[in-house]
Amino acid sequence: MGNALPDATGSPSDGRVRALAFGLIAALGVVYAIFARAALHAFPYSGDEYSYLLQAEIFARGLLHTPAPPHLEMLRVDHVVIDGLVRSKYPPGTSALLSLGVRAGVAWLVTPIEGVITLLLAWRAARTLLPARHALVTVLLLGWSPLFLFNSSSFFAHTATMMWLTAGFVSLAAWSVDRRSHRLVLFGAALGCAFLTRPLDAVLFGAALLCFRSARVLALTVLGALPFVALNLLYQKAQFGSLFADGYHAYAATFTAVYGAHEGGSQLSPRYLVDPIETWNHLDVTRAFLLEWSVPGTALLAAFGWASLRGDEKAKALRRYCVVCVAVFLGLFLFTMAGSDDGARARYLSTPLIPITFLAGPGWDSVRDILRERLGRRAPLVAGIFMAVLPGVQIGSFLDRRMPKQLIRERLPEVVASEGVTSGIVIIRAHYPTRLARNGPFFDAPVLYVSPPAETSAEEVAAAFPSRPIYEAREPTRETYDAEPWRITRVR
Repeated sequence: MGNALPDATGSPSDGRVRALAFGLIAALGVVYAIFARAALHAFPYSGDEYSYLLQAEIFARGLLHTPAPPHLEMLRVDHVVIDGLVRSKYPPGTSALLSLGVRAGVAWLVTPIEGVITLLLAWRAARTLLPARHALVTVLLLGWSPLFLFNSSSFFAHTATMMWLTAGFVSLAAWSVDRRSHRLVLFGAALGCAFLTRPLDAVLFGAALLCFRSARVLALTVLGALPFVALNLLYQKAQFGSLFADGYHAYAATFTAVYGAHEGGSQLSPRYLVDPIETWNHLDVTRAFLLEWSVPGTALLAAFGWASLRGDEKAKALRRYCVVCVAVFLGLFLFTMAGSDDGARARYLSTPLIPITFLAGPGWDSVRDILRERLGRRAPLVAGIFMAVLPGVQIGSFLDRRMPKQLIRERLPEVVASEGVTSGIVIIRAHYPTRLARNGPFFDAPVLYVSPPAETSAEEVAAAFPSRPIYEAREPTRETYDAEPWRITRVR
């Protein structure tokens, strides 16, 4: 960042900065795609990811759900509702986009494309109010943050959500300049698309509009969002039987049965604000967000950027909105359960990256000048190098912890096939078998993986499937790269 962002004396033209920004966005898109394919193996590691992809496969066939197979008690899988029907518990937005990739045979490429679109929109929003070099900083801090890089290489919903909300941010930035009503309607429409993807993020992003203290602003935004909210209600009726019955409630009993009453309880509660363990979790996740999952120094740059925009009348409205938006997300975060996670631990703070990196753009000039004055003219270059290198270190550290666990999950079908199992029932004997029993939405493969409770005997499974050979697959006990393989034994 040091020499790429020179000050006004001898600075490149806006055209050159724009070309640099677009070139960097294209390069980041390539990074996301390579990371998705080569590092993460285009594999839906978490139950969330698998659920999104399963629903995408259903959508790709032109269906909303599929019929459930017999013996549902043995076929539970994380975050998938299986009663009379099979479908994801999540809203449809993420899976609808992934289904385009499923049809093209490149589902893993959808999220990297969403990441590129988000960065282009972030550039557009920043350029509405900021000089080109500041907009470039915004794009760099957003696109190279480990959190955004990981989200844009996985099957999680956060990048799709950020894409829609950044589109709304573009409209809001334009409205803050010209106050045209249709900008707010478009902002509402973007919120509506995000509501179809991650409803709570959309609601919170819209709730920050309260900082303008205007019923008209809220009304126009709601007008734009209503058709999409109505569409989500109709989707819930078609999938779960009622306009107001969502997949989280439909899946609640299964979640409690698998993970226990504590984990299966409400993910949002006032008690988490005073729970000592959750208080520690909140502090730890916030630390991770600031120091590990965003480019180091981003929050500090945002604080300086907020100060530097104080006298800018054109940016006044959006400056206020950004601060309130971050406060709303962080405030609600204190009321959530924030334990361990099988993705990036700070991923529920993904959306605040939009306003934070916008404010950080103009903050670079102030910090650069302070560094030059206090530490010498090369200090900004050194700081920029550290800021550029450390996200790569964080991603490497994350992969070192995650990949042994991922390899255990993704290699199960390979080990089963290598043992000559071409058909039959495979009982998964693991700590959490529902994370591994992945049969797709149609349950039509020759090998069926079942996830009965630990106390269920092989004889009971055999009685349920009397005409098929029965195998047991035992999970490796060590999560290391050289872990012993799954042990596959025939029991009938």
